[in-house]
Amino acid sequence: MSAAPVREGGTGWYLYGIAPAGAAAPDAAAVDPQHEVVTVAAGGLAAIASRVSLDDFDESTLSERLGDAEWLEQKIRAHEQVLEAVLAGSAVVPCRFCTVYRDGDDLRGFLTAHSDELGEALARLEGRVELGVKAYVQRPRDLEAAQAESGRAYLEARRQEQHRREELATSRAQLAGELHDRLLSVAEDGVVLALQSREVSGRDEEMFFNGAYLVADQNRFEQVLMAVAGEQDELQLELTGPWPPYNFVPDDLGRR
Repeated sequence: MSAAPVREGGTGWYLYGIAPAGAAAPDAAAVDPQHEVVTVAAGGLAAIASRVSLDDFDESTLSERLGDAEWLEQKIRAHEQVLEAVLAGSAVVPCRFCTVYRDGDDLRGFLTAHSDELGEALARLEGRVELGVKAYVQRPRDLEAAQAESGRAYLEARRQEQHRREELATSRAQLAGELHDRLLSVAEDGVVLALQSREVSGRDEEMFFNGAYLVADQNRFEQVLMAVAGEQDELQLELTGPWPPYNFVPDDLGRR
């Protein structure tokens, strides 16, 4: 979500997300611990926001701050914790990290100008959560062993390896499609996300599916996931969430 440039010095308004009118401010620490998380009402909506020092969040200094890994981790964690606290009590349209408005009038102006779109998004999200599903498989040992061969045996092993990889890619694509279809049958919506490397996932297994789902009946969704896991012994399925529904809000509202 874009916002008007903030002015240097003083404080601006950091926007975490938008909730229905009357939503309570969450009991969570703000990205700037000197200020509290509050609600700002306008357009029949409630912005979940807090004051932030522009010494940290002004555009002229933000790029430097984003290069500080420790600072970035702390702020992202605070941002997510605020949204998760809101999600525990109401629907919320999450905003992109570091969405800052220069003053309350600009923030209320945004709410008023987009009240219809935001209201529709909140109605769609009411009573639903975003759940993530990742599927992993062990990397076949024969593919690893092929790399240790040499000479003619090496070339033949590489040829066999390539053929095996193509077969694996085809079977995994089919399996991923079937998994996605099964989960969509018990979800309101779903999207396929980019796969993560083993360095990012933190697992030795190879990820071959990554999806996010907007779910109204979490118990039913989990039952279907468990059924799939029971049918496919070679799969390792990981369920995460519930998360703020970043993948199910209009781009121009929550991820712009």
